[in-house]
Amino acid sequence: MSVRSTPGPSPYPTLPTYNTPNASSSKRSIRTPSYVPRPSIPNTFRQPSIAPSVAGTSTPTVLGVGRRKRINADGQGSGTLTPTSKDDWANMEPDEVFRRLPVNEVKRVESKMRSDALNKQSELRLMVGTRYRDLLTSATQIESLHASSLRLSDSLREIARSCSNPDINITLDGDNSEDGNANSTEEDDLINMLPTAAHMKLLLDAPEALYSYLAHHSYLNAAFLWLITRVVKESLNTMPEEQNGAYLPLLQKQWETLLPFRTQIVQRATASLRTKEKFDSKSLSETILAIILLDNLPVSDALDLLLSQRTKALRDTLQHVEANANPSKSPEKDKGNRKRSNSRIQAAAITRSIIQERSTISSIITDSVTLMLETVSSVKTVFQKNITQGQKESLIEEMMRLIQVGDSTTSAGPNATSGPPSVRSRQNSHQRRASRLASISLPLKYTPSLNTSPSANGITSSPPITSSEVIQNLPSSQILLRYLPNNIIGFTPFIAPSSSPTLSDKLQAWEQESINLLKGSIPDWLKDLKNVKDIWAVRNSLNNLLQQGEFEEAIRSALEDEWGKRVKDVWSEKLGLLVDNAEKEIREAGEKVRNGSEKLEISPESILFSDISFPTGPTASALFSAASHNTAFTNFRSTLRKRSSYRTPLLDSVLNTLEETAKNIKEDMSDLPELLYDHYSDQINDTLNGLIKVLDRVLESMGSTRGDGKVGIEAEIFVGRVALYLGNGKESGFLDDVAGYGKIDRDNVEKSLLAVHKRSTTKWKERSIQEALVSLASLFEPYRGSQEIKSSWQGDLPSSPSHPIMVSLQSLVRSTTSLGIPPSLNSSLTVVEDLVKDFVKSAKELEGWKTQEISTEGRIQLLADIGFLINLSGEKVGEDGLISRILKETSPSFTLGALQEIIDQSLRKSQLLLYPLLSHLTPSPQQTSNKGHSHDTRRNAALLRFGAPSITTSTGTGTEFRSPVVAAKPGKRMGLLSIAA
Repeated sequence: MSVRSTPGPSPYPTLPTYNTPNASSSKRSIRTPSYVPRPSIPNTFRQPSIAPSVAGTSTPTVLGVGRRKRINADGQGSGTLTPTSKDDWANMEPDEVFRRLPVNEVKRVESKMRSDALNKQSELRLMVGTRYRDLLTSATQIESLHASSLRLSDSLREIARSCSNPDINITLDGDNSEDGNANSTEEDDLINMLPTAAHMKLLLDAPEALYSYLAHHSYLNAAFLWLITRVVKESLNTMPEEQNGAYLPLLQKQWETLLPFRTQIVQRATASLRTKEKFDSKSLSETILAIILLDNLPVSDALDLLLSQRTKALRDTLQHVEANANPSKSPEKDKGNRKRSNSRIQAAAITRSIIQERSTISSIITDSVTLMLETVSSVKTVFQKNITQGQKESLIEEMMRLIQVGDSTTSAGPNATSGPPSVRSRQNSHQRRASRLASISLPLKYTPSLNTSPSANGITSSPPITSSEVIQNLPSSQILLRYLPNNIIGFTPFIAPSSSPTLSDKLQAWEQESINLLKGSIPDWLKDLKNVKDIWAVRNSLNNLLQQGEFEEAIRSALEDEWGKRVKDVWSEKLGLLVDNAEKEIREAGEKVRNGSEKLEISPESILFSDISFPTGPTASALFSAASHNTAFTNFRSTLRKRSSYRTPLLDSVLNTLEETAKNIKEDMSDLPELLYDHYSDQINDTLNGLIKVLDRVLESMGSTRGDGKVGIEAEIFVGRVALYLGNGKESGFLDDVAGYGKIDRDNVEKSLLAVHKRSTTKWKERSIQEALVSLASLFEPYRGSQEIKSSWQGDLPSSPSHPIMVSLQSLVRSTTSLGIPPSLNSSLTVVEDLVKDFVKSAKELEGWKTQEISTEGRIQLLADIGFLINLSGEKVGEDGLISRILKETSPSFTLGALQEIIDQSLRKSQLLLYPLLSHLTPSPQQTSNKGHSHDTRRNAALLRFGAPSITTSTGTGTEFRSPVVAAKPGKRMGLLSIAA
């Protein structure tokens, strides 16, 4: 068994070896930069081992390849295994070790040696670390700098000597010298490999450059670079096998990386045509040219591609997403469905939401139209030939021609001296010196001189991109521009010739298609606008964008009908919402009145005597806020005005909902064409007819009898009051606001609403008359004698109607308190007048009156009772047939004049108590005469319409009636009512 083995190749890098310069190094060549290291032919199948970088090592130690020997502090070998042995077992022959030691000691020696080997290996790992590699790199660079400095010094001496004596030829390395032959051979080998390496370098650097071009949207540069890589790949494949053999595997892998870039460039360039941002004609032309170069498209197909992409961009812009727009829940609907709120924060939030939605929709529509206009302008700029200006080809066609011609100055570039290696190696010293100086002074980016004279299309006559311009942007542009052949440096693509497209026909078809697409998408966007003002604001912003032009006029005329159609739809929605909300509000309020939960609605006049807080002065915190005090006082006046017109809280809530909706409709329809106002007039008339039908329908449902037998007469009166207030301009501005700028048949609408109010009082009138007639039952009792009848007389004649008559009339007065008719409308309505007339008619038809015709006193009292009722109905007493017949049967001393005097005196006495029943009567001159009366009676004539009553004494003279209560004199608080006037 052998305890040692021949050391194999180390997996770690060894120290570099350096060649000592020969004695002939004093003669240096200035032709070839010898500081450029000789490129080694890559071996893709050999993978070098890389040692881990371990810091903390000291100065490296160079180990020999012989036997290693470790000496301890005592000078003895460390390989000894026995205490008495001083031999170095590592340096002994294996046979000698087995002769001197037993097998178990040999094993111990072997294990110890393996352990030492592992320790040495660890030390070597620590030694070969980052610092060691840096040291090697630094040493290499220092030696390279030293050699370069020597060569530079020699070159400068040669240049100085040549300048001092031009006749002396510079002696070149490799000419007429033995070491020059060797150097020339090495340089020729290097020159042979540099073109191949330059090909491969361009392919390796191309992906990074392509990614950069795509990131910066430089699609023409990316397309041209990809075409150059394809030419480089083909050029590399056509080289001799001894030059490209080592690069073929790497070439195949690299081309697999570069090949997908073609599709990616085309896709991204095509996608860029759908951009919504404005692009100039130059970038658009370059993008289209990039697609033409890679896909070999004809010009007509490129135009179709551009128009199709712009159509997709327009469709994407106009795409209506329900999730973003959320038209199912609009602020207007929420505002109409929820209860009224005085929250300013909520109202401000709704306003902001509406404004934001309007601005969003306006921007989308204007962006779409801008895209259409810019598309037409860009297409004309890129594809149209302006024959009037002498243009024979369009901008894109000129760019295609120029890019195929290429740059004529490319041959004068740095690659002009490139040629076969054998020719370059035999150039004279002056050419070598010029080449050497050019390589030193070559700028970072090679910029060829271009012809910048403008063309007819407004661009320079130079090609938009050249191969040299693309290559000079690569990291190794100096090497590539120097060692790549002319067919790559001066590469120009080939574009198949194609006919010019018929621009007018295609553009006209696209314009019509885009207008149809815009017109079809506008309704989906406008349906999210719930106000006419918002629709008209969007229209005005779009009209400001559309200036003079055929295409602009076509867009404007195509969309004009859509604005009007959406305005009509908004009106239909709002008016329909008005009718729906009216039915809902009125029905809910009527149910509350019917259930008895709203006591105030049963007697609206009682609101005059409810508590009200007078607005106080500004508080300490609001001393500087005069607006708050003015607002409080304004609200106070509004409350007084509503109370004076019997506008109860529930009624006011319903009316406010309808009035606010009508006011919003009027404010929303300003600045519209007259044609739309005419259409609105038709809509609002239909809506008002529908509102009247709703009132009839709700009125009918309120009057229906329930299972408990209760009839909602108060609920019917409430519905009638709503119709009464809506139809009167003095108490509500509903009709004026809802009519807006349109025209309505106001007289017909008011009559229809008054008819609804009158129908709402039908059952009330029947009930009131029935209750009043019941009070007359005591008047027809058979046991009433003459003495009982005369007990209420003052003298020989009755002074007033019978007490049951006054009780029944008081019942009618109490019934009128539930009507809630405003004082301003009381005189124009016939509800109470019809009530009195129907009551009198029913009372006259009673059979009980025959019981009073038995005695003379009964007949006289009968005349006074029936005459008073007939007088209340507005008819003349002398024209009634019943009165005439009974007067003939009565004593001749009791005449019609005496009866009329009794009636007039009774009317004056009861005019304050029966005031609601007398508003339809016109006082006669005899009744209103204040002759002989006091000054106070004349002053209070406004309250005593039929004059002051008088008392007849036993002497036959009349004295003025003075009430113990000054009822006609208004108190101090009554002056507050003048505020509401």
